[in-house]
Amino acid sequence: MLSVTIGGRAPHYGERGVNERLDDLLWPIQHGMLFYPGIQVLPPFAVYQSDRLTEAEWPAVAEAYRRRITGLFSDPPIAYRTQNGGHYDGQQVLKPGLGAGESGTRIHLVRPGDPKEVLEGLDRTTAATREMETCSDS
Repeated sequence: MLSVTIGGRAPHYGERGVNERLDDLLWPIQHGMLFYPGIQVLPPFAVYQSDRLTEAEWPAVAEAYRRRITGLFSDPPIAYRTQNGGHYDGQQVLKPGLGAGESGTRIHLVRPGDPKEVLEGLDRTTAATREMETCSDS
């Protein structure tokens, strides 16, 4: 789990925000440097407008961080597609029909209803679907 402090407001890092989605900005680190070599990556903990928080606001941030840390080994990881799980063709291009309705790096997330992703004989799809449903409930 990356922990990042950001000077901008949360909407700046949303779907149509001026700075792009936070998950797209963090993609090279979360996917390329952490997930690709085998680490299970949790969604980041972001503190927006951290340079403007008052002393009275920091305890709430600390409590939110404590809650995230307590789930470090139980919270579901980001459901990235594996390179060799069957969702990409021989050129490592996402197969047609997958990632529909998404854009940017989100096309590379396993979604409910995707075909089974099998890696080294293990079915990742069932676990990833549970992870995505849990993340969307929060």
